[in-house]
Amino acid sequence: MHQTFEEFAGLHIDGLYHGALFLHAGEESPADDLVLWTLTSAFQEFRRIGAKVALEQWLEGRLVAVFLARSVANSIDDGPTDAFSGEDVSTDDVSVEGPSVDVPSSAEPSTGPFEIDPEALFGAAVNMPPLARAAIWLVLFRRWSYEEAASVLGTGVDGLKALLRYRHVLLTALVPRSADRNGTDHDLRN
Repeated sequence: MHQTFEEFAGLHIDGLYHGALFLHAGEESPADDLVLWTLTSAFQEFRRIGAKVALEQWLEGRLVAVFLARSVANSIDDGPTDAFSGEDVSTDDVSVEGPSVDVPSSAEPSTGPFEIDPEALFGAAVNMPPLARAAIWLVLFRRWSYEEAASVLGTGVDGLKALLRYRHVLLTALVPRSADRNGTDHDLRN
């Protein structure tokens, strides 16, 4: 039995929205718009592509493509910025240590497993350029291969690896402080 676009989109809309929230660093209105634009453009192609591709991955790729196209359009409207150049990313664009991020030193120590705080996740996303957010979402959160993600992002595998160095921003923001066994505070991020 053939699945309708509405059935397909209904199964994947939550994941798309979570991705859109990350890509837009927690801003709900642009995330809503991104999902709407993605689904609208996907609807037009859904019947044509049918079962020729992995549909969930195709839809995730469309979300990223729409996000990047709108990021470029917004950067053109705002004048030139370093947030997204639209060109292939080289390994020189990100330092070996990765980008830096300010982390409050007043973080509460943790003694066990932790949940990811959405505000910390979105706060980390704000510190990354759009292309790096897209790379991290595809590779780390959606488990795409480097080759597949690089293709959607319009860069080579080396450029993708450079973008993935921004994962340091996520780790710094998300990994909690912990109390050491001898009772002293210990920062797990080092």
